[in-house]
Amino acid sequence: MLVSTFVAILHVWAPDSLERIERMALNSRFLLRGTETPSGDVVVVGYDEASNKALGRWPISRRLIAQAIDLVAADGAKTIAMDYLFIEPERDLPQDVRTRLSDLAKSLPADSPGANQATSLLASDSADQALAQAMKRAGNVLLPFSYSPDSGSNETPNWIVPWHYVRTKPACDATNTIQFSDKMQSPLPSLAAAAVLGGNVNVDNDIDGSPRSEYLATYFDDDCFPSLTVAAVAHFLGVDWQQVRIDLGAAVSLGPDRLIEMDPGNSVVVNYFGGESAFKTVSFSALLSGTVDPATFKNKLVLFGTNYQGGSDFVRSPFDNELPGVVRNAVMAERLIHGGNLFRPDWSAAVSLVAVFLLGGMSAYMARRLPTGFGVAGNAGLVLGWSVATYLALFPGGIWINWLYPVLSVVLNAGVQRTIRNVSDERERRRAEQSLRESEERYALAARGANDGLWDWDLINNKLFTSARWQQMLGLRASRLSGQPGDWFDRVHRDDIDIMRAAIDAHLKGSSTHFEQEMRMRHAEGNDRWMAIRGMAVRDATGRPTRFAGSMTDITARKKAEQDLLFNAFHSHLTKLPNRTLLVERTEQALQLWAKDSTSDVVVAILDIDRFGHYNETLGQKVGDDILITLARNLEERIRPEDTLAHLGEDEYAITRFIAGNVEEGVEELIVMLKTVLGQHMEIGGRPIEIEASIGYVLASQSAGAAGDELMRDANLALYRAKAQGRGQVVRFEPSMHQSAMKRFGLEADMKRAITAGDQFELFYQPIIALDDGHLHGFEALIRWRHPERGLISPVDFIPLAEDTDMIIDIGRKSIMDAARQIAAWMPAEGDPPQIAVNVSGKQFAAVGLVDDIERAIKVAGIPPHALKLEITESLIMDNPERTNEVLRRIIALGCKVSIDDFGTGYSSLSHLHRFPFHTLKVDRSFVMRINDSREGLEIVRVISSLAHILERDVVAEGVETEEQATELRRLGIQFGQGYMFAKPLPAGEASVFLARNRAKFQR
Repeated sequence: MLVSTFVAILHVWAPDSLERIERMALNSRFLLRGTETPSGDVVVVGYDEASNKALGRWPISRRLIAQAIDLVAADGAKTIAMDYLFIEPERDLPQDVRTRLSDLAKSLPADSPGANQATSLLASDSADQALAQAMKRAGNVLLPFSYSPDSGSNETPNWIVPWHYVRTKPACDATNTIQFSDKMQSPLPSLAAAAVLGGNVNVDNDIDGSPRSEYLATYFDDDCFPSLTVAAVAHFLGVDWQQVRIDLGAAVSLGPDRLIEMDPGNSVVVNYFGGESAFKTVSFSALLSGTVDPATFKNKLVLFGTNYQGGSDFVRSPFDNELPGVVRNAVMAERLIHGGNLFRPDWSAAVSLVAVFLLGGMSAYMARRLPTGFGVAGNAGLVLGWSVATYLALFPGGIWINWLYPVLSVVLNAGVQRTIRNVSDERERRRAEQSLRESEERYALAARGANDGLWDWDLINNKLFTSARWQQMLGLRASRLSGQPGDWFDRVHRDDIDIMRAAIDAHLKGSSTHFEQEMRMRHAEGNDRWMAIRGMAVRDATGRPTRFAGSMTDITARKKAEQDLLFNAFHSHLTKLPNRTLLVERTEQALQLWAKDSTSDVVVAILDIDRFGHYNETLGQKVGDDILITLARNLEERIRPEDTLAHLGEDEYAITRFIAGNVEEGVEELIVMLKTVLGQHMEIGGRPIEIEASIGYVLASQSAGAAGDELMRDANLALYRAKAQGRGQVVRFEPSMHQSAMKRFGLEADMKRAITAGDQFELFYQPIIALDDGHLHGFEALIRWRHPERGLISPVDFIPLAEDTDMIIDIGRKSIMDAARQIAAWMPAEGDPPQIAVNVSGKQFAAVGLVDDIERAIKVAGIPPHALKLEITESLIMDNPERTNEVLRRIIALGCKVSIDDFGTGYSSLSHLHRFPFHTLKVDRSFVMRINDSREGLEIVRVISSLAHILERDVVAEGVETEEQATELRRLGIQFGQGYMFAKPLPAGEASVFLARNRAKFQR
C-alpha cells in the first residue's frame, strides 16, 4: 500500500522524467498501430526543396502565392487555408527576384500559364495587393494568426474580431481557456479583409518537445479563438461560423451531427496517420508550372505551407523527428472532418490512479505469496494486460489513459515485496540453520536415549555418514560400508524405493518442509525390517540444498501391531475366522463371478447352535468358547479352499460358496457337509458334547436382493424360520419370507404413524350379560385399528407386533383413557354407569406408570373408579408374583376392579390364587365351546365356578354362542356371559344403542 501511495503521489506530481517516459510509451503505441491512410479530402501544397531551387528565394513571394491561389481556386478547391503568417507588408521585388522571374518567363512556353503568371508578377506594383485580390477572387481563403510574447497587438484588431467563437458556454475567460501570450500577431488588414475566416497556428510543445496537443480554443482579449484547422474544417463542411458552438472543456459542435470532444484544457491529441508521406503533397513549383492534375484540388481542403528544410516550421511526431507543420495541420483537419481524434478526459486520471492501487496490490500479493516463477509470470501478465487495455482505449477508443504509473506501481511493488521476501527468506534460512544445529544437538542426545540411528548426507560431495546405532539396527559393520548413498538406497525394499526417491526429490526441491517416510529395509540376516526415516535439508543463501540429515527408527513391532489390528478388524477374535464384514465383501466377489444362469450360483448358509446358552449356563463360559473354537476348526477342515467360512458372533457361523455345475447337487453337498460336521463327536475338557444347529440358506438366484448384505439378510430370514420350526431344522429362503418381513416392517411404520396421529385406534365394546335375567352387566373394551388405506385391521394381525415393539404400551394407555371417557359418556342421570373392562398386556403391566395412567384417566374423565375394570391374563400373574401382587393392590386401592382373563389356560397354582387381589374370573372360550360336547370341558367349568364361589368372586364365561351353552352355564352357577349369542364387539355408537335398549327393557 505504501509503494502504491508513493506511485500515486508521483502520478499527481508528474515529474518531467517520468512524463517523458509516458510520452515515449504513447509514441510506441502509435508505432505499434502503424500507418493509416487518410481519406484524401485534405491536400498539402508545400514549398519544398524543388520549389526553393526553382524559385530561388525564401520567404516565398506573395505574388507567387496569389498566383497559386488563383490556380487552386480555378481547379475547384473547396477551402484554401494558408499556413503562412502575413504580419508585415512585402517590399517591392528586389532586382535579383525580377531577374529570376524574367528568366522563368523566357524558359517556359510563350502561352503557358506559368509564363503568363511570371509576366503578370513582373508587371504588378504590389505583392500584398496582388495576394488580397487573389484571395477575394477565390472567396474561400483562410489566414492564420499567432500569439507572440515579443511583438504584436495587446488588443484584438478589428479585422480579427469576426474570427472568434460567437457561441461559447460558459463565457470565455482566462480561467478555463489557455492563453499563449498577451500579444497577437495578426495578418495585414487588407489581407484579413480578403479572408473568409482565420484561426491561430500556435502549438504548445509537450515535455519531450513534441506538439502533441491541438488547442481548439485559445483566449485573447476576452475572446476565444479557434485554431486554423477548426476554422478551415467548419468552412469546408459548409457550417455557418456564427452557428458554431463551443462548450469549453467539453466539445466543439460543427453542426447537429458533428461533435468534437476535447479534454478540460480545450485540446485534443493529434492522431497522426504516419510520417510526412502519409499525406498527398503537391510541390509549390509544380503547381506554378502547371504540371499538377487539375482534379487534384477539386472539392478539397487545400493547405499551403512549407516543407522546405531551410524553413523553421517543423515539429516532432511519433513517426518523424521533423514533420512539416503544414502536414500536422493537415492531420488535424482530416481527423476533424472524419473523426478519430484522441483526448484525455477528466476521469482518465482517476482510472489510472485506481489501476495504481489495484494492480500494485495484486503485484505485491503475487510477489510475496507465489513462487518466484509464478510471481514473475503473474506480474508480467499484469503489465501486459494493462498495456493491452490502454492500447485498446487509445485505438480505437480514442482515450489516452496513462500507461506508465500503473506499470511503475506493478514493478515497484513486485521489487519491494520480492526484496522483503528475500530478506525474510534469508532470515528464515539462517534461523532454520541455527534451529537445525540446535535441533541436531538435541536430537543426537534424544536419539541416543531413544535408541535411534542418525544419518547425514553431504549433497555437495555425495557422502553418507551413518551412526553406529544406524548400522547396528541393520546388522551392518562400518568396515563394509562405502560411505555412499548406496549404503542406504541399496537396502530399501524394491516396492518402496521409488516412493522414497520421489519424497526425497520433493523435499530437496522445497515442496515439503520435512522428509518423513516409512519403508522396509533389508537386515544383514536377510529379513526385512520396517524403518521410519525422518530428515531435513540444509540450504545455502541461494536456497540450494547442501546437506540432508535425519534419523532412523525401527518400527517393525508397531507395524506388526497394525497388521494385527487390521486382521482383528475383519476376523473373529475368538475363532480367527472372517467376520461379517469380510464375509459380505467375499460374497460380493463371488457374486461378480456368477454368470447369473442355471449352470452356476452363489449360496450363503447361516447356522445357529440350538440352545447354546444352555451350555454356557451349565458348563461355563470357557466350555462354551471351546465348543465354538472346536466347531470352527471342524468346519475349516471340510470347506473348499475357495469357500469363505465366517464367525458372525456368539453361536452363529456362515459360509459362502460359489457353485459351478449342478446347483442343487452343490447345495445338497454343502448341507450334508454341515450336518456331518455338526454330528461329529466333540470332547471338551474330557466331557463328551453333542450339538445341534438350525440352518438357513439362500441362493443368489432366489434372493430378494442382489448384494452381499442382502443375501445375508435373506439367509437370516430362512434361519429364523428354521428355528421357529424346532431344533436341527434346515430351511431354504423363499421370496415370501422377505415379503412377510417387508409387510411386518410396513405395518410397524404404519403403527408408529397411527400412534402419532392418535385417531386410528378405537375401542369396540362387547356386552357382558347376566345369565339369569339378561340385563346388561357391562362391556369388555376390545382394541381395533381402523387403517386409512387397509380398513379395519384385526387385533390378531397387529397386537403381536405391538407387543414385540413395545408400542402396545402407548396403545394400552390410550385404551384406558378412551374407556374412561366412554364410561363418562354413558353415565346415567341416576345410578351407576355400566362397567367397562380393559385388557392390560404383559408389557404394559411390566412398564412403569400403569397405575399413574389409570389414576389420570379416572380424574380426567370424572368417573367412579369401580366402573373401570382391568383384565390381566392368568399367565401374566405367575410371571412375577410378588410384583403382580403389589401392582394389583395399588389398582384396587384406586377403587378399580380386577379380572383374571383366560382362566384355566395358564399354569397358576390354585393354592396360590387366593393370595392375589381380584374380583372376577373369566372362563376361557376354549372350555365354553366344549361344555356340551365334552365331559372334560364341563367338569373344568364346574371346578372354576366352584372355586370362584368359594373365593366369593364373580365368574364371566367367554365365547357363549348358543342357548344350550347359556343354559348349562346357568345350571353351573355362572353369573355372566359374553359372546356372539348376545352381541359381537360393537363400535361406540352401536354399543350406545344396545345400552339404551337394555336399560329401557328393564326399566319397564
